[in-house]
Amino acid sequence: MKRILVPTDYSQDAHDTLLYALEVACLTGSEIVLLHAFYQPVSYPLGQDYSAVVNELEREKTMQLEAYAHKVRRSFLCDFSLDFTSVAETGAREKGTLSKSGFHTVALDRMTARKAEVKIRCVCKFGFAPDEILKAADVHQVDLVVMGMRGDGALRRALLGRTTLHVMREAVVPVLAVPLHAPFVGFKSVVFAVDLFRLPTSAVLQALRQFVKLFNSHLQVLHLYHENSLEREKEKALAALSLLDFQLHDLHFEVDFKQVEDIAAGIQRYVQEQQADLLVLVPQKHPFLERLLGKSLTQTVWSTSDVPILALPGGIKEKVG
Repeated sequence: MKRILVPTDYSQDAHDTLLYALEVACLTGSEIVLLHAFYQPVSYPLGQDYSAVVNELEREKTMQLEAYAHKVRRSFLCDFSLDFTSVAETGAREKGTLSKSGFHTVALDRMTARKAEVKIRCVCKFGFAPDEILKAADVHQVDLVVMGMRGDGALRRALLGRTTLHVMREAVVPVLAVPLHAPFVGFKSVVFAVDLFRLPTSAVLQALRQFVKLFNSHLQVLHLYHENSLEREKEKALAALSLLDFQLHDLHFEVDFKQVEDIAAGIQRYVQEQQADLLVLVPQKHPFLERLLGKSLTQTVWSTSDVPILALPGGIKEKVG
């Protein structure tokens, strides 16, 4: 993973999302492309070129964004930890400065220093946020988009956020939606909720495989169904299971079949039971996931969720059988 796109509107939610993305960047050695998309009425003297006015606005706002990024980077040097390593237990003297007593080596917490060193490229574009985010993901060839999960105003507690939802559906790279105030805890346990009767494409499974390997995650594939016959479910899912076996050939994973009345509630319950760190979905062209990411079910299922959602691009093949 080389580049992570992080949109910002300077809100506290966006700030928290940037801090989350910086944690991911530290683990993956990625750079951050920090994007601020803005739209405002533009007035300019008669005869002056409109594009020149827009370019000047973008330049000014880029300078403001760079100042903000610099402030964020400096904040890591204000709050830091010191690591005291016992020389008696480890014999390690090369990891830091020896304490006055000689009992410990003392070193600055490496994660703090690494966050301060992450490269942040600032980009400001005149336009509507959803469109500019998708354009920036393409222009800067990013590998991941990290966005906040909540909407603004009256939508804050009800929706993923219209912009985030739109980007999830339309992006050609994975999109990570982060809950409000969620700390980064890694992705040790990953749940991939998928309808096995609508086979994921090879591109989807390869994106999943790469993500799981990158973060050394434990993968659990979840298939929920309404029908009473488990044997029938297994038989109908054989083609999908063969595809999983082939595409995820070097991963250890489990496939769980769960009979439920409500798909969205079933996913939420399973994620909680497994204490998952991440839920992976494929929202494009998938009926029950479209409903899951819609207003009503998002309000009841995700309004109190602390689990990030990773939306994979690539679409879904036609239904089997």
